Amino acid sequence: MNQADSEKINMILLQSGFFKVTNWKQADLVILNTCSVRQKGEDRVFGFAEEIKRENLENNKNILLGITGCMVRKTGLNSKYLEDYKRDKNKAKKIVRTKNETEIFNNDDKLFPRFWNKLDFTLRIEDIKYLPLQLTHILKEPIWKDHSFDDYLKQKQYRENPSQAIIIIQTGCDNMCSYCIVPQTRGREESRTIEDIVSEAKRVVAEWAKEITLVWQNVNSYWKEFIDKKFWNSEKAKWNEWLEKSPFRELLEQLDIIEWLDRIRFTSSNPHDMTQDILDAHFDLEKTCNYLHFALQSGNNKMLKQMNRRHSYEDFRKMVDYLRSRDPNFSISTDIIVGYSNETEEMFEDTKTAFEECDFDFVYNARYSVRKGTIAEKIYPDNISEETKAERWHILNNMMIKSISNRNNKMIGKQEEILVSWEKDWQFFGRTRNFKEVFFSPHSVSPIGREEKHIKIWDIVNVKIQEIDWFVLIWELI
Repeated sequence: MNQADSEKINMILLQSGFFKVTNWKQADLVILNTCSVRQKGEDRVFGFAEEIKRENLENNKNILLGITGCMVRKTGLNSKYLEDYKRDKNKAKKIVRTKNETEIFNNDDKLFPRFWNKLDFTLRIEDIKYLPLQLTHILKEPIWKDHSFDDYLKQKQYRENPSQAIIIIQTGCDNMCSYCIVPQTRGREESRTIEDIVSEAKRVVAEWAKEITLVWQNVNSYWKEFIDKKFWNSEKAKWNEWLEKSPFRELLEQLDIIEWLDRIRFTSSNPHDMTQDILDAHFDLEKTCNYLHFALQSGNNKMLKQMNRRHSYEDFRKMVDYLRSRDPNFSISTDIIVGYSNETEEMFEDTKTAFEECDFDFVYNARYSVRKGTIAEKIYPDNISEETKAERWHILNNMMIKSISNRNNKMIGKQEEILVSWEKDWQFFGRTRNFKEVFFSPHSVSPIGREEKHIKIWDIVNVKIQEIDWFVLIWELI
């Protein structure tokens, strides 16, 4: 998601006459696209801002620092000024948010006070079309076409990897998990039309993309805000049993018939409103890949209820078993939080059991940290020590390494089709259709004829998995 947002920012700046540099110390402008899911991410933003301020002071520079993304909550552009902008451009200056206009901070936004003297402007990611206008006022010089960019969901992205494209299908989230800040930072769910999404997919395929990834916080609730109420149960926040076909399945079917598109992925999905037709899409549709990321968060049902997660572990396990029954090599990744409020040793043992039973292909383990503005901050104590959180995290991390090794070993000897996607340190990398990362040396030779093969990024090649190196598979060309 953050990558897609950064691609939108890149496109706007490149079209406005800026160019990218590889070292931030050479930049005139730095924009931090931030995430608020974990405290570590916010801490890194504060640390980087200190570095930029120090660079400006020590070397007499004036690097502008802006911030966007989920750390910009109640700050940013005020909607009433945006409405005025079209009618009276003299009022446009009111939407500029600089460090000389401290009134932009709402009294209950505690994020920025100690950060303010390091920051030049803030911008909500949904308002990025106004970034050139903002820079026009800050730099006191016209930025090219400072009012002609598309709204957030329609804004094109600058893809550095032409073979792959990320397509945003929604904004916002309605789930209100007790630990999560996303509903407060991104607002209510808003879905794009199937026509818009398919049109964008056709465009990126025409620009050489062979793989697209559909993204948002909960893709399987796509279009529910417009669907007949008999199909969507707003009280339980899930699809009713008599749903004929989910809108997300309809979207996948429309994308599946796009010529020259090779593979479709999506992330992330919420277990409680997953439908059977979305699970079956991985097998029914030619281009939907056999990989699914959906967040368990805990293996204990009491803890899940406290997190305001509407699924049980039994629900989750049933879906894992079904997918693996259809394809034993179906890859499944998940999210887990350790040390959440009131997590007992018995609850943690249930999560360890879930690790053993589900045999995950990857897990994003996180130590709980309180996010300001969440339900948990208001009603649940952060009463698990940092030492206990660290201990539980390391236990799960070791279990994850064992699980990944077990799952990857099952791939050895298999023939797979991979999309060559990037190059690093004289190695080519790509992924199998079930999302396993593989690499090979460009000097690899074909077993047949022993002649060197010329391979480039964007190629789809058939390989045989030979061995594993940590989390990565090593292969040879067929």
